Amino acid sequence: MLKLLCKICATLSPADIEIVEQMSNVATILGNILDMDVFLDCPTKKEDEAMVVFHARPEKNSLYTKNIAGEIAYRIDEPAVFRTFETGLPSRNYKAVTQEKANVLQNILPIFNSLDEVICTVIIEYNEQQREFFEKEYNKKSTGILIGQIDSLKDRVTEYINDGIIIFNRNGHATYANKVAKILYEKLGVSSIVGESFENLYFERAKYNDIVEDPEKYKQKEVRILDFILNVQCLVSKINEDIKRVTLIIKDITEEKKYEEELKLKTVFIKEIHHRVKNNLQTVASLLRIQKRRVKNLEMKKILDETINRILSIAITHEILSTTGIDTISIKHILEILCQNYFKNNIDKSKKIEFNIVGDEFSISSDKATSVALVVNEIVQNATEHAFTTKDSGNVDIKILKGETFSKIIISDNGVGMEVKKESDSMGLLIISSLVKDKLKGNLEIRSKKEKGTTIEFDFKN
Repeated sequence: MLKLLCKICATLSPADIEIVEQMSNVATILGNILDMDVFLDCPTKKEDEAMVVFHARPEKNSLYTKNIAGEIAYRIDEPAVFRTFETGLPSRNYKAVTQEKANVLQNILPIFNSLDEVICTVIIEYNEQQREFFEKEYNKKSTGILIGQIDSLKDRVTEYINDGIIIFNRNGHATYANKVAKILYEKLGVSSIVGESFENLYFERAKYNDIVEDPEKYKQKEVRILDFILNVQCLVSKINEDIKRVTLIIKDITEEKKYEEELKLKTVFIKEIHHRVKNNLQTVASLLRIQKRRVKNLEMKKILDETINRILSIAITHEILSTTGIDTISIKHILEILCQNYFKNNIDKSKKIEFNIVGDEFSISSDKATSVALVVNEIVQNATEHAFTTKDSGNVDIKILKGETFSKIIISDNGVGMEVKKESDSMGLLIISSLVKDKLKGNLEIRSKKEKGTTIEFDFKN
């Protein structure tokens, strides 16, 4: 197909077509590594028209609904392509309109023949959203190298790729291996690559013809060999109707996998630590309950109840961390558990008090979550004990608002209201104020009206 399209262009010699054929393999490699559409365009006898002779189309992130090899590129839509044809200079980040009428950016590189004529352009296309990724991933050195002579172009381009690359001919023998591949195979005990058969170089039992006929089966595999863990890909590129060529791309992911395994072990270890802390806190709470049963003084019983609730509110954070192993916690999740536990353990069942938690869903650090849980526990405890003394039912509403710098929690009840005390007059208020100012770096505000209820809000730095 590619050779036929090159002949249709009527501007290329047989030697030029051979160069374009070689470049199709380079385009395939670039397209695979960048996960972007890469094209080869050749000039035609019409000065405002070029032909797309090859399209390396990625499966997932293609900007096209189909392979467009064989279609015409017009100067009005892709002016940078014709600029490169005429000047021999690369064109970077030029705007263009695709054959499917979408706006894209093009990075265009000229390919020369032995007479120093531009016979082909390599075009990498991406949209504005992919631009930052392209600038990051595409090695700028490759641009200069691609402008060089084609005789050594294929070899030199792949030397700037961090993956091992081996190219096989139609008979399944290696014709090229880049430096990364050579170093890797030397470590595996293979001193020579070029000239070796595919079967001798592949990491599993597989025949070359099987790869060519069913590339999807062998497209990507994770292989463990000696002390190495490798990601192996087989790319099949079509030279023409009868000839296909395989490129083997090998990425050494040994260190990545070791890091993943270490991270898993650390996560398990962290979970176990949080689990033990939670159990220890619950044990302390149980001991205090035993102590409470032996105390006859009502004021002392109340103090012990409050202390138990504070300890259990801290335990909630460790309970969640013992299941996730992650150092961030959903703020809504921790408040839901806190209210459920408080209602189950402390609310007088004869009273109908409803907890409503609404607002934004986001995560905060475990340290901050512990402080937030303690503050909310104190406020909820105060509301349920004092707000509904003359009522059989009521609501406690908790609203979470996420801001850019500070986030806020607003807790309101529809109880009897209260007199706003000084911090020094109440242990609970002293704890709340201290945690908000010192731990959460925020502000505390209390508003209350008789028979209308109380609203307490505090914020914390994100």
